[in-house]
Amino acid sequence: MLLAPLVERVARGNPEVTGAILVDAGGTVLASDGLGDQLATVAVALVLPLRDFLDRAAAELGCGALVASVIEGGAASFALADVDGARTAIVLGRSGCSPGALRADSLWLAEQLRLADVS
Repeated sequence: MLLAPLVERVARGNPEVTGAILVDAGGTVLASDGLGDQLATVAVALVLPLRDFLDRAAAELGCGALVASVIEGGAASFALADVDGARTAIVLGRSGCSPGALRADSLWLAEQLRLADVS
């Protein structure tokens, strides 16, 4: 499977995207682009507990399994999408970026990764 080219493609395909990361449930960065190793590690350490919380909240509220979510901040935003229950695609965007575009990019990346596993 060619993880890095897919992550690079998403990070370069939208000028509002500043980086993309693929991470497993244990916090291992499987591929990243646009972020230094240290920033990717910090991002993952913060996003994984958030993803667990969002999974639980979605289940408790009767939404079913988490598919995707967007977090908007004053300086930047990010979207995360479930790949296969064990991996998460994370797409980071600039301040003022389109949250819908970030979400769409994270969902596209997750889908591409699922398809790559099947092939």
